[in-house]
Amino acid sequence: MSLARIALLAAALGLSACNAGPRAYVYAGGSQASVQKTISVPRGATASLGFGASINPDCTRSDVPDRVTLTQAPSQGRVEIRHEAGYAYFRPANPRSRCNTTRVPGTKMFYHASPNASGTDTFSYDWYSGTGGVAHFTVTVNIL
Repeated sequence: MSLARIALLAAALGLSACNAGPRAYVYAGGSQASVQKTISVPRGATASLGFGASINPDCTRSDVPDRVTLTQAPSQGRVEIRHEAGYAYFRPANPRSRCNTTRVPGTKMFYHASPNASGTDTFSYDWYSGTGGVAHFTVTVNIL
């Protein structure tokens, strides 16, 4: 499989709710991973869950885009999935790292806490890479 065909999921999870910063996950050729994340969100507020991009080294959209499926909906809010441009993160050794400073086509995710939410909420989603890998995400939300 050529580098041009490897989909990179730049899951910058919790940019607004996690101080760990961007993390890159690569899932290709049928590989799978499980990711658990905890975020904090004030009631009635929105948190960015991250951005993912499946792009070629020239920063254009890959032939086979990523796909996101909500597998367990939250009970005290809602998840929004938008297909729009954003900033991905690629490690310096990746030929796509030159794309880090430009907006590229991809998928953004958000969690919107209900105005009357309290306690914790949980939801899950699967992020399928264009090359057959999948990341299973479970997010616990602490509602402030």
